[in-house]
Amino acid sequence: MIGKNVSQNKITVLAVLSFLAISLITFFKSALELEDAEQAYYSQWLRWGYDDQPPLYTWLQYGFNSIFGVDKIAFSMLRGLLFAGTLLMLYRFSRIRIKDADASKLAVLVLVLIPVYIDFTFRRLSHTSLLCLCIVASYYFIQLLIARKSISNYLLLGLVVGVGMMSKYNYAFFLVTFGLVALWDKELRTIVFNPKILVSVFISVLLVAPHVNWLLGPDEFQTFLTQSVEEKIGIEEAESGFSLLPILIYLKSLFALMFPLLIIVGLGYFSKTVSFNKRKLNWFVKMFIVQLTVLGLFFLVFQSQKVETRWLLPLFIPFIVLLIEAIKFKKKVKLVTIGFWIFIAVIGVQTIRTPIEKLLNIPSSVHFGFEPIANTLSKNYDEYQWVLPNVTYAGNVRLLHPERTILSADDYSLNALELKHDKEISITINASAVKQSKPVDSLIGFGKEKENLYFYIN
Repeated sequence: MIGKNVSQNKITVLAVLSFLAISLITFFKSALELEDAEQAYYSQWLRWGYDDQPPLYTWLQYGFNSIFGVDKIAFSMLRGLLFAGTLLMLYRFSRIRIKDADASKLAVLVLVLIPVYIDFTFRRLSHTSLLCLCIVASYYFIQLLIARKSISNYLLLGLVVGVGMMSKYNYAFFLVTFGLVALWDKELRTIVFNPKILVSVFISVLLVAPHVNWLLGPDEFQTFLTQSVEEKIGIEEAESGFSLLPILIYLKSLFALMFPLLIIVGLGYFSKTVSFNKRKLNWFVKMFIVQLTVLGLFFLVFQSQKVETRWLLPLFIPFIVLLIEAIKFKKKVKLVTIGFWIFIAVIGVQTIRTPIEKLLNIPSSVHFGFEPIANTLSKNYDEYQWVLPNVTYAGNVRLLHPERTILSADDYSLNALELKHDKEISITINASAVKQSKPVDSLIGFGKEKENLYFYIN
């Protein structure tokens, strides 16, 4: 009986195991991952915006810290919940589209073949994890609206759109795609050109407007955001003149996003284990086509020299359902069983990966704790305001001293904060050519990168 129940709830089992594994992995780490360190720093305050990201994830982290304290487990638990939630939401979406229970499970199980999801998202990604959940939920509510155009469904769509935009700016690519396909597809037109859509618009605008007002306000935070985006996509690295190279970079990243999945599907096709169904040009197929095009045009127009797979992941993760819809499986039950145990095995490997890396002396930044910095500051400069070189340093030091307000030299929104202090001790990586005074302290060869840290009194 127990075995049967487990078999019927494989996705729930994987979601729970993933949450537990992501939460517990943190105890094997001496320091926070980059994204968790950022959250440890920014979650000191409730702001309308942080760095180059919308504020929702940090607000959630602020809440978790209030409940569980500023502790490593608070950061990993939030990521674990989002990872597990994405598995469950993707399964719900696949169930209402595919109908067949086993094929719907396969739509979730094949995520183990998406490297950036099962590795990068599993271990460290924050805003991207939240965006994955929001975009899958968006497709789910669109499917509900196609079936039933109720006020409640429009309200839910508006809620997820607002939450999506407050999660990560990349959600805008989904909105553009949705708007364009609504002009092309009859089913989506009936959703958009319905008076009830005003409910969705009102809810989403209500959620996003305060952040937009902050972003476009007198402090010109949008300027910093623009500079950050340009730096991330490598506009400064682009050669003069128009080039098609960004399209090749984009296609390369798309292939890197899903190449193990494509290889397995290809092997299944040539071994006649799977075959392909003929697909109608429905709204979901059109969304896939237009999403590909919108992103390609963006990278081409802005001559992007960098396209990270983690940027693409949230926008394409729902289309795994489309792939499963297009495939006819000969042995679905067997494939579900195999996929289930492979997924569990990968979770196990991810769980023991950090201690094994440490045992084998494989370099990793999470193996180097920030106690030397925190101890030096607390022992010699306790009465000073501490300013760390970046949010990674600041977040890790805050983890060790949650009772203090820690500042970071690269937090451009600090000007908006009314933080006054008489004495300040700042740390720079390598000797500062700008500083006129001599350092009062130093730490040589710190961390994985063996960085030289110098302490200055301002």
